[in-house]
Amino acid sequence: MHEATNQSSLLSSGESRSQDSKESREVLFANRRDALLGGVVILGGAALIGAVDTSGGRILCPFRLATGLDCPFCGGTRATHSFLNAHIGPAFDRNVLVAVFVPVALLIGVLLLWRGITGRGWRVPMPSRNVWIVLGFITVIFWVLRNIPAFSWLGSS
Repeated sequence: MHEATNQSSLLSSGESRSQDSKESREVLFANRRDALLGGVVILGGAALIGAVDTSGGRILCPFRLATGLDCPFCGGTRATHSFLNAHIGPAFDRNVLVAVFVPVALLIGVLLLWRGITGRGWRVPMPSRNVWIVLGFITVIFWVLRNIPAFSWLGSS
C-alpha cells in the first residue's frame, strides 16, 4: 500500500515537472524572476538608447566596415533613438525594419515587467519555429533590397 502511494506521488510530481518544462518552452520567460529580468533589460536598454545621442560617431558595424554595404541592422540604434524620442519619420529613414519592431519590443518589455512585478498578466508566448523562419526571410530580403540602388530609400541615412 505504501509503495502504491509512493509511486502515485512520484508519477504526479513527474507529470508536474513535465508540465512545467512544457510551459517553459511555450512561454517567454516562464518564471516570475526571469520575466522581471527580461522586462528590466528591454526597458532599461530602451531608456539608455533613448537618452544617449546616437547621431554621428564611428561606424561600428563590421559588415559595413568590410564591404561598405548596410547590414539589416545598420542604423538600428539611431532608428531606436529617434523612435523613442517621438521622431517617427527619421526612425523609418534610418532603419525601417528596426522602426517596425521597436514598439513590439517595448510592448513585450512592459508585459514582462508587469508579470515579473505582479506575478499576473499575460504570458508572452514563445514564437513558433515558423515565426522565426518568416522573420529570417524578411530580414534577408530587407538586407538584399536595401543594398540595391533601386531601393536605396531602405538604406540607413
